[in-house]
Amino acid sequence: MHITIVKLKNGETYSGPMELFRPALGWFTLFGEGRKFYFDECESVITPNERVSINSPPEGETQDEMARAKQDLDWGREHKWTEQDEDGISFPYPQEKAEWEKRCEI
Repeated sequence: MHITIVKLKNGETYSGPMELFRPALGWFTLFGEGRKFYFDECESVITPNERVSINSPPEGETQDEMARAKQDLDWGREHKWTEQDEDGISFPYPQEKAEWEKRCEI
């Protein structure tokens, strides 16, 4: 598994394999951390050496997880996707862009 490096706005840094990735709900988790990381609290979320496409070099390349989340949200809004929370309740993708999305470049 690839290690994702999370830098929070408060200066804290975490790392580990990504466990759950729920951009429509605004959060993700890392294995072993026991908490949700909200995109709003993140300065950066980077997975180095990731095979991001069939054209990636064998050693991989850097995956900006916040840019990936923004792209998922853009596609979800366009196609009217839904996301299920831990209780199985479906939510439509948010139509309003979050502040962190406005800072994120694809």
